[in-house]
Amino acid sequence: MSGHPPPGPARCFLFVRVEPVPGTMSACVVELARIRAAFVARFDYKDAMHADHQLFLDAIAQKRRLSVRFFSRKVNRELVLTCAPLDFGPLRGSSDGLDRYQFWNLEGKRKPLNVPVLEADIVKMTLLEETFDPAAIITWTFKPNAWHVKRDWAEFS
Repeated sequence: MSGHPPPGPARCFLFVRVEPVPGTMSACVVELARIRAAFVARFDYKDAMHADHQLFLDAIAQKRRLSVRFFSRKVNRELVLTCAPLDFGPLRGSSDGLDRYQFWNLEGKRKPLNVPVLEADIVKMTLLEETFDPAAIITWTFKPNAWHVKRDWAEFS
């Protein structure tokens, strides 16, 4: 067996060296997001999605829970959470316009329970047998057709 990774979906990595300049971190983050968005736009849109994207869509359609293993930038380590899949697309009010997988942490005890994760930070999604009730999650004033991913969740579609 060689030292090469097993065959699988192709992944591209963009490495950018940024010299630290005091007071410019937010400008660097915005610029890196712009560079990444331009890079991703050069490829077919599906290439910006995780290998488990169809599983995520199936979980939304079937109202099934997911076990999500991902790198949390907030706590700087890998986490595994049991979540309800909410949506895939740019966050409302986000300035970078990057698509994120949006989950609801079903095990969380403190708000916010929404967990937005960039595709590159997701390690694996596993479809669980247990279902979830959207009415138990959506406690905010819901606007119909607000989702990027279409679904049949009755009054929460």
